[in-house]
Amino acid sequence: MSIGVDREVELTVDGVDVLVRQPALKTDRLARMFFGSLLGAEPTENGWRCIERQTPKSTLIVRINTFLETKGWKVKRVGIVDETVQREVERKKSFQRARDSAQEFRQGQGTIAFADVKSTLDGFGWNTSDRQLRTHQELGILHALSAVNAANFSVPGAGKTAIALGVAAAHMAKGTLDLVVVVGPLACFGPWERETRATLGGRLATRRIRGSASRRLALYSSTSARELLLLSFATTASDRPRLIELFQRFRVMLVVDESHRVKRFRGGLWAPALVELSRYARVRLILSGTPMPQHGRDLFSQLNILWPSGELTGPRDSFAARVDKDLKEVLRDVQPFIARTPKEALGLKPYVIAQHPVSMAGTQAEIYDLIESQFRRRIDGADTWKDKIESLKRARPIRLLQAATNPDLLNRLDSYYRLPQIESPSPTLMQRLSAFRFTETPAKSAFAIKLVDDLARDGQKVVCWSNFVPNLDQFAGLVKSRLRIPCFQIDGRVATAEEADDGETSSTPPEAETRERIIENFLNTEGAAVLVTNPASCSESISLHRTCHNAIYLDRTYDCALFLQSIDRVHRLGLPEDVTVNVHILMATIDGRETIDHLVDISLNRKNDAMRHLLEGAELRPIEMSADPLDDAEGTDEDLADLLRFLLGEDA
Repeated sequence: MSIGVDREVELTVDGVDVLVRQPALKTDRLARMFFGSLLGAEPTENGWRCIERQTPKSTLIVRINTFLETKGWKVKRVGIVDETVQREVERKKSFQRARDSAQEFRQGQGTIAFADVKSTLDGFGWNTSDRQLRTHQELGILHALSAVNAANFSVPGAGKTAIALGVAAAHMAKGTLDLVVVVGPLACFGPWERETRATLGGRLATRRIRGSASRRLALYSSTSARELLLLSFATTASDRPRLIELFQRFRVMLVVDESHRVKRFRGGLWAPALVELSRYARVRLILSGTPMPQHGRDLFSQLNILWPSGELTGPRDSFAARVDKDLKEVLRDVQPFIARTPKEALGLKPYVIAQHPVSMAGTQAEIYDLIESQFRRRIDGADTWKDKIESLKRARPIRLLQAATNPDLLNRLDSYYRLPQIESPSPTLMQRLSAFRFTETPAKSAFAIKLVDDLARDGQKVVCWSNFVPNLDQFAGLVKSRLRIPCFQIDGRVATAEEADDGETSSTPPEAETRERIIENFLNTEGAAVLVTNPASCSESISLHRTCHNAIYLDRTYDCALFLQSIDRVHRLGLPEDVTVNVHILMATIDGRETIDHLVDISLNRKNDAMRHLLEGAELRPIEMSADPLDDAEGTDEDLADLLRFLLGEDA
């Protein structure tokens, strides 16, 4: 049936408003609901005036056009309205072509052969002698070329940077891209520079966008083709208008490294800036080894960087409802655009764990016993099992971990875990605590010093991990005073990428210490050296495996994800085949009796398989980490129940 002229609507633009001309729409019930109630439009003599509020004009036009056509109205689109709708039609076709191509690749029916890609990379100047791509990296490049805009969520240490560079080089060789813009934490800048030199030295120049606003503007103005720009998240948010201009000057591939950093579901500055910027990019790629640290909703902003019109997610609230209802179905829906390599595919030689019992004695043993006794008194005063668990939580089980590691930690504020100095009604405990630092060396610190010394005599490097920042200070002091080897330290007081970027000015001294510079100095030191750090500061964007193959754990918490991520710093792709990574775990005892360190070990072993599956497996799933690191450090209800039974005298 033909549509009569009385069903024709003229859609045009007047300044920032969209005009809908058809008098009948003022009396049509569905139209009144849509324009008046949903859009908040104003009625006019000939129809409706739709005001551009928070919704971009292009989105408003497409929404109105879709509504009218769905309800059987014939739309006469005038000027920019028709251009906008045609772009939307082409965008949908483009997305469907990319989905079909990515799906065919995943089903083994892809039309791109890596032999052709390899020939293209070789012709562009890829350094095959230094960077021979592994099978999983070849597949990662093929997937990204097939999907056009892709996510690579392979495990940490899988060589995602080389994959991204391979994709960029393939595009540049074909003449479809001019420029690569990488946004990520400051710690990733060094690895990107090294990998670019190793793979495409001379073909792709790297440039850091840093310094004052005027200096950054000058860098953008002088940017030329065949460059790779490195920006932090904070710089990207601050320079959004300038970057849009840059993306309009060049055909850009946007890479977001450690993309889970922009996982915030609502609010924030980074995600909106990157989503808007991605609209101007020709090719988009996001990289993360832990894309869902807490929840399936963590994917929303990341997926919208890939396809910024919401093709993969739909509206925010709708995506949240779908995730809550059936996350597996959501993942199946977005799977064509996601590549993930499990750790077993990297072909790494397994690391070796050595556990060392370390006997506490003297004042440290007395302090630990006193803390344990206080915990027992607290739970004795509770009636039900539930009350005992709650009492245990309030007592802060992490205090036992501090006592087993270094009792002086109880005298100090812990800014990371937001723990105050301990207060106790026991004068005996407080007296021993006040004197401890001046009378004893913590047992595990003394043991670790000997381990470090033995490794240093063989010219080996070692990273020493502790979760407590004051303990890092004291242990680093011991290394410097007792051993004649270089010692480096990183913790939260060395500015994060975002802090460094937010606080930078033109007067920032170029020699200022950064995590990046400290790590480079550690790795480039000739012979033996020690890095003292905590997992929270070095759990991502950090690679130590080039010259460091030993790790010592002065302490561990119940946080299995952080423990496994810290091991990934030294056990990752690029390890020489003849190198074995050795992991030394120190376990406090008292006269042969087990302590909380053994409970932590039991818990981590219990969580290990499940957590490895989340972090290292092929299947994509949320890790379900807590927003509060103290919650993860002190363990689950099952961990607390084990601690309660231990305090009540049951065997661990």
